[in-house]
Amino acid sequence: MQKYRFPVLAISGSLIAAVLVAGCSGAGSEGDKAQGGGDGLQVQYATPSRVPEIKSAEIPALPIEGYLVSQKEKDQILRASRTLAKGCMARYGFDFSWNAASGRKSEPDDNAANRSRRYGIVDHAMASELGYGNAAVEVEDTSGDSSSAQMSEAASRVFLGNSDPLLKVAKDAEVNGIKIPEGGCSGEAKRKVGNGLSNRTANDINLASFQVSLNDGQVKTAMKEWSDCMKRSGYDYASPLDPLKTMGMRAPTPEEKATAAADVQCKYETNLIGIWNAVETEIQKAMIGNKEEILEDGRRETDRSLRNAADVLSGKS
Repeated sequence: MQKYRFPVLAISGSLIAAVLVAGCSGAGSEGDKAQGGGDGLQVQYATPSRVPEIKSAEIPALPIEGYLVSQKEKDQILRASRTLAKGCMARYGFDFSWNAASGRKSEPDDNAANRSRRYGIVDHAMASELGYGNAAVEVEDTSGDSSSAQMSEAASRVFLGNSDPLLKVAKDAEVNGIKIPEGGCSGEAKRKVGNGLSNRTANDINLASFQVSLNDGQVKTAMKEWSDCMKRSGYDYASPLDPLKTMGMRAPTPEEKATAAADVQCKYETNLIGIWNAVETEIQKAMIGNKEEILEDGRRETDRSLRNAADVLSGKS
């Protein structure tokens, strides 16, 4: 079943949070020590040797995307974890099924980089039609039982076990003569599938590089050119992130659509997207260089979880 929803924020909430904290102050140029926040994320990064000219919604992939967990991978790991948890709960007499939920449909290769909206709206046709919103397709999660009721306290004790202190489940607690596993059925499922649902270091770099890019001299110059372009069209914004503070949260007005269309056109004319993407690519290369071993470990854990999940879903384990 498909539903259409208006609207959604034009950029991921986590990136907006980072922007609101960091702001756009401070200097940045070649050789500057970028304040990425966190050990190994304060880096010297090179001036891009090549800046692509981007006048469409097609944006080059960022280096960190090779380590981020895609939506397709998350879905597979979660389906396997739910399958295992359901089997575990059945051992204790509980019919575990998760509530069907609707949410924004993501493309299989989507990840936390949110490239299509990372630098604000970038698709001129979409901006003209939808403003800063997005006609997100909602899909119903049919992998669970839509009639599932809220989990009872007894079921919660088995599902969470001693991982939740509020439930006061003893380590050797039993139900119907069967010992509750460490961390409950959720903990058992996680141990069997693995910890590959998220690569924390990759997520840290994904956010930190965006913050650092805002202080880069080339990006700030390009933003100033974008702002001047917007003024010529009758709009007064210092940054392409500014319109997101007041628009994109309800059905778009004609004024919003016009603003968004001008926004994208000015990005194309100033090549803001190309410059921003190229700078952030260099920042990420430097950050990845400082954390490569940890990142590779995280990627291997995700790959291990995917193999385990595939075995679970195919009935091999």
